[in-house]
Amino acid sequence: MRTMNELPVRRLFKLVLTDHQMKRSADEKQEKDDCQCRCRFPSLGKLQTRFLRKMSQLFDSHGRFVAHHPNITITACVFLTLFSMLGFLNFTAKSDTLSLWIPEISDTKDNVEWLNQNFPPDTRYHSAIVKSDNVLSKEGINTVYLLHKRLQKVHTKDNVTWEEMCKKVAIPVTIEEVSWVAWGFNVVFGGCPHYIEICLELSILNILSPHEKVTDDFMENLNQSEILRLINQSDKRENILQYLGGVKYDAKGDILEAKATKIDLISETNITEALLNPDPGTSTPVTNLSMSFEEELKDALLNTTDIPEGVEVSVIVSRSFDDVINENIIGNYNLLFSGFAIMFVYVLIMLGKFNCVEHRVWLSLAGLTGIVLGSVFCMGLCSAFGLMFTQLHNVLPFLMLGIGIDDMFVLVQCYENLSPEEKKEDIAKRFGKTLSYAGMAISVTSVTNIVAFALGATTVIPALRSFCLFCSVGILAIFLYTLTFFTACMVLDQKRIDERRDGCFCCWRHGESWTPNKWTKTNYLDIFLAKLAKFSTHRMMKVTISILTLGLFGLACYGISKLEQRFEERWLIPDDSYLAKWFDDRQEFFNDKGERGTIYFAELEINSEQLDKVQSLVRKLANQTDIITEIDTWALEFSNHYNESMNSTVMKIELGNYLHSKDGLQFHDRFEFENGARPKCNEEAPDVVMFKIEYQHPLFSGPLEHVPAMNKVKELIKEANIDGRVFAKSTKYEFWEVDEILSAELIRSVALALICVFLIVIFMLANLTGAILVLLCVMFTLVDVMGFMYFWGLTIDTTSCMLLIVCIGLSVDYAAHIAHGFLEQDGGDIKSREERLNIRTQNTLLKIGPAVFYGGFSTLLATVLLAGSDYYLFVAFFKVFFLVVVFGLFHGIVFLPVVLCLVGPSHAEYDGHEEKYELEKLKSTVDL
Repeated sequence: MRTMNELPVRRLFKLVLTDHQMKRSADEKQEKDDCQCRCRFPSLGKLQTRFLRKMSQLFDSHGRFVAHHPNITITACVFLTLFSMLGFLNFTAKSDTLSLWIPEISDTKDNVEWLNQNFPPDTRYHSAIVKSDNVLSKEGINTVYLLHKRLQKVHTKDNVTWEEMCKKVAIPVTIEEVSWVAWGFNVVFGGCPHYIEICLELSILNILSPHEKVTDDFMENLNQSEILRLINQSDKRENILQYLGGVKYDAKGDILEAKATKIDLISETNITEALLNPDPGTSTPVTNLSMSFEEELKDALLNTTDIPEGVEVSVIVSRSFDDVINENIIGNYNLLFSGFAIMFVYVLIMLGKFNCVEHRVWLSLAGLTGIVLGSVFCMGLCSAFGLMFTQLHNVLPFLMLGIGIDDMFVLVQCYENLSPEEKKEDIAKRFGKTLSYAGMAISVTSVTNIVAFALGATTVIPALRSFCLFCSVGILAIFLYTLTFFTACMVLDQKRIDERRDGCFCCWRHGESWTPNKWTKTNYLDIFLAKLAKFSTHRMMKVTISILTLGLFGLACYGISKLEQRFEERWLIPDDSYLAKWFDDRQEFFNDKGERGTIYFAELEINSEQLDKVQSLVRKLANQTDIITEIDTWALEFSNHYNESMNSTVMKIELGNYLHSKDGLQFHDRFEFENGARPKCNEEAPDVVMFKIEYQHPLFSGPLEHVPAMNKVKELIKEANIDGRVFAKSTKYEFWEVDEILSAELIRSVALALICVFLIVIFMLANLTGAILVLLCVMFTLVDVMGFMYFWGLTIDTTSCMLLIVCIGLSVDYAAHIAHGFLEQDGGDIKSREERLNIRTQNTLLKIGPAVFYGGFSTLLATVLLAGSDYYLFVAFFKVFFLVVVFGLFHGIVFLPVVLCLVGPSHAEYDGHEEKYELEKLKSTVDL
């Protein structure tokens, strides 16, 4: 039995013990907080809560407004689209290399524009390749002669013939071809040699009959042994080999047979008329007359009539490349329409349920209509501001389709996530709550994509800059039309469902007794994701997924190490086109020489000092045998015709005489004289306004060889210090300049995009840990995509660079939605941090996982038809998008949940749960 004195003592002891326990509990809490601060990244706490609350209120108000005024919202969107279409009046399409790929500040762009303005190219190149077991047989040479005769018969509907269109060159004539009186007068009294002008038609026939025209009688008497004799005894062996491919020799080194021979044809176009009335379907200025002639020429050369069996002919004319590319693009647009049809079915299945009321036929159609409206708005607005449309922009509809449907699924999923009690509220409140979450989720990805593409537009490559700006405006348009047009249509559709009206025939209302079928209430994807969420929280699965992720990352790094920078024109050509056959034949038989280049000299006075500098430049270039195999020698030969004491008048006379000599005649086209005049023999030549020197590069293997070669030529020109405007140009130099800056531009654009992703996600999520995890997923996805590009046969080129920037934008969607959903989950009152993170991860996958999967799969489905395209851009687009979707979804709904289970950021109410947990712990201790 206790005494009265014991009670105060025991009560005092209990109070002291309680105070000690409370202090110890506080110390334990402080220690735990310190440990968590060391083990996890800091949250932005109150800023996160305040920011999310303000954004939720904003989107809640917007949702209520749209729900109250759906018809006004829809009408406003349609009128805005119609108004934006005025921008199409300023629509500009570009296809020339200079406008697409050369930076505005480049000297090359300035020089080429000057050349096109003052001496625009008027030459058009055409070619045919004859292939057989032995083209040096009678059948092979007869085929070449047959094509020659067809060329002479080509005429347009305006009766324009080859003789009128061809580029002519002067050649010396033999004594027999001029009168004896004229020849004798020139021998006795002196004078200039006699020349005639002939069309530039270069083939093996020029070797077989160098001094006379080939006739039917000549061909009739020609046999294989005679053909080989004429070829092997010719003193123009190097010229012969230029026109033969797949050559075989005997023991003496004589030619025995050849697998192919080529015919080169050169014509001219009226460049003045071409500049006044350009053809929008071509990348270079050309007249309609030339286009008509080339069409007739192509048909004549491709005609298989009378072609011997076993002999094949492949053809290219100057307009072929533009024709094939344009036809291919137009032909592949049916894939776009088919893609829209597939997406309609897919959206119809995924947005609604399979019963007569809850299936959303009209909402699915409205969603695709909203994407079309947004795309039209983007095109109109960008055109109004003068942005050019290029071939790269042909993939924009697929990009808009994938992103737009992703946003639609997020919005519908957020509505479905409302509780049964919330779904019974007024429709304005329902959509206010729906947009309070969906608006933020869509904003995270949309704003990130918009800013990422806007930063990508800082590139110096014009085509990529235009594409990025189009994408940025397009994503903004899709974002706005989703929150307005699609939301308004969804309000009307939900009113229909509430009134139990039929999904197809809205006027038909079902009775009050109608209830949906039980099986339509089952969502199998939700079941799968629930099992995945529960499965992925097991420790063994966390380890397995982490190892798999690191394994893919390592394999991708190996692929990146093998990835090369390369692009070939052949990739743009469908395999079944006539042009592909010519490219393949050229690659097989005539790919032993590199590109030809030209050095232009203008705005300088021709005198001995300047000509000496030109000669020095020619010698230095000739000594660069690793990058130059041939170079014009006229500057060196002409040095024998002048000296320092000559005045300009005498020098002009000597120049005219040299260009009329046997040695200088071949260089006549290297000079442009004032007012288009031509020099005459023994007379003062007109003022030279421009002259040029041509050279030949060897065959380079890639950018590591041809870029330094191009720069070396430019460096030697600069060191020569010649007065006036002096620059080098080649057909491929414009592409090589892109190769030079492409890698640096890709690294810069990707770095800027990643920094943008990180900063925007921090701002939109208001959580540092979440932003870092999203950035980690984006980087893993980017590395995996780049690495597996190598295994799928892709290279680094302008197309893949553009797609990699798109990759960053799309991969943000998958990770950011999951991270944002995770931050919205509080984990309830669960005491264990590990269990709380697991529960939050599972709830996130259940609530937002379906929308993320639907959106990713829709992106893949929108582009799957492109896999069957024969257009390189579309095929590359499909491959990259396939990799983006697969790796993006993997890192978003498989890898990221595992990471969130380990180091997931806290919820805004996390501290409150911690305090509640500590109080309960303390209370239990005190009670004991």
